[in-house]
Amino acid sequence: MRLLDQDGLLCDAVEDLGREHLVPQQALMEYWPWARLRAEQEEQQLYAEIRRLPPDDYAKVRELLASDPVAQQGVLWEKWDGLWGRFGFFEPVASWPWCNAAGWCFPCPACAWPMRAQPAGQGVFAVACDAHLLEGVQYTYRPVRGSSGPPVLEGGGASAGRVEGFPAAGDYFAVSRTMWRYMTLPGRMEFAIRDALTGIAGLDVLMYPGSDRYDLRITAAEPLVAKEWRVDAKAWRSFGALADALLERPVLAAPVPLTIVVPHRQRSDLPLLQARLAGRRDLEVMTDKDFVAEVLRWCRGEW
Repeated sequence: MRLLDQDGLLCDAVEDLGREHLVPQQALMEYWPWARLRAEQEEQQLYAEIRRLPPDDYAKVRELLASDPVAQQGVLWEKWDGLWGRFGFFEPVASWPWCNAAGWCFPCPACAWPMRAQPAGQGVFAVACDAHLLEGVQYTYRPVRGSSGPPVLEGGGASAGRVEGFPAAGDYFAVSRTMWRYMTLPGRMEFAIRDALTGIAGLDVLMYPGSDRYDLRITAAEPLVAKEWRVDAKAWRSFGALADALLERPVLAAPVPLTIVVPHRQRSDLPLLQARLAGRRDLEVMTDKDFVAEVLRWCRGEW
């Protein structure tokens, strides 16, 4: 893993890992202003802020954080309606030089959050999403002198679809990195699962049941064989830290195990998490794509 970028600053991956593990070194803290908190604790603090809302408003906030992590302030104001301004979830993109590509920002085609832009040598700049780089969300561009429009990005990966840039100034706002990691990324998984399973006869999909004790409850009834799934989506970078956080939770007495769903791009590391949780029969782990495939197989009677 690359620890420092060309400017001598900690890379995003290190910041994420530091959030997910306790980093007590005072020397590191002098150059790293992030709070020294376990990610599970910080994540719960974020949820606590919005859990005070009525159920409908809570679901609305969760979906907005997932669907619209960046937009002009006027657009956000309209979509959030009376909820705008109650939470400090958004920051001005103009204060983020790391995503400024010749005065423009580019949202990731997978998660819609601004991608990082940095020099790659010989006058070429690289633009990529830190979370979806392994899926091929990466681009390059070469600034053109005298051009007033956004740079033209050249896709360099399998998932590098066409993206439209927006000015890296003015009234554009984006969710903070903390919100992006703990709300936007898992939220997009949650709603993708919902959309993939909605409309299937005999299948009921409920978001955030029981004051959001978990993310989704999916139940199969007639004409299907009865079955229930309870899903909690996680987008942690470190499966070791995620395992520690899950093992610290009390054992669930519910008759249905809680399915921890992680991004499919992390499937190569899934055996580590499964091995760590092997003694917890109340927890099971799989990727988002594998989970949807399992439910669809059940619907087809292939169990």
